[in-house]
Amino acid sequence: MPAFTSQSIVCSNGMPGHLAMPAGSGQVPAVIILHERYGYVQHPRDVAERFAGLGMAGLAINGFFKCDFQSALADGTKRYYMSDPESVDYVTAAIKSLKETGRVDTTKIALLGMCQTGRHPMVVGAETNALAAAICWYGAGANREFETGPYYPKPLPDILARLNCPMLGLFGEADNHIPVANVRRMRNLLEDSGKTFDINVYEGAPHGFLNNTMLERYRHPQSEAAWAVQMDFLKKAFYGGFESGRAIQRF
Repeated sequence: MPAFTSQSIVCSNGMPGHLAMPAGSGQVPAVIILHERYGYVQHPRDVAERFAGLGMAGLAINGFFKCDFQSALADGTKRYYMSDPESVDYVTAAIKSLKETGRVDTTKIALLGMCQTGRHPMVVGAETNALAAAICWYGAGANREFETGPYYPKPLPDILARLNCPMLGLFGEADNHIPVANVRRMRNLLEDSGKTFDINVYEGAPHGFLNNTMLERYRHPQSEAAWAVQMDFLKKAFYGGFESGRAIQRF
């Protein structure tokens, strides 16, 4: 496993981040990581370092950095919401920080969202051409996300119809927040719009099955299987495995 270094950074908009970079001097792809509803805790930083250990830059950012009750977020007693327009601004600032390292190939940047931030990779992928891939771990498919709201000026069907990059979805069959019927609805919307996607539903996996800091919902076999699918997807997204102008669809 390649060695890596990690450090705390502050993006140009004041947003904190945890940057993990593979050793060496060559150009590398990058994955920006958005956190679950619990905010900027250890788990997204661990995910950033896992990517760095596999030869990619990993940048975990605090999408809730304007929230003034970070401890309550972390213990789950309060919620905070990042709006769709904010997510575009924050990811743009994160991409700027990656570019400033001189190490990241900015044509090979993926955005990963989990849980509450799972919709935002698709939002950024619809509003910009900055992403090579959008990755959603057990997010985006809650009932309210198919409609507009205070934080969602555009409904999910509109966002998926305008997506400019391949999308990977990793969902749990036993997710009590995102029913499989809604995952199928997302699949249908992407298919009808001619988008490239790879959507996977894991048997027996609950919401949050990647998060190994919460053992009551972590599922090792399913999370490792999903991680392997993710790495194969990123290889295709970064290195020409998805043909331009041709939809590749897997469910």
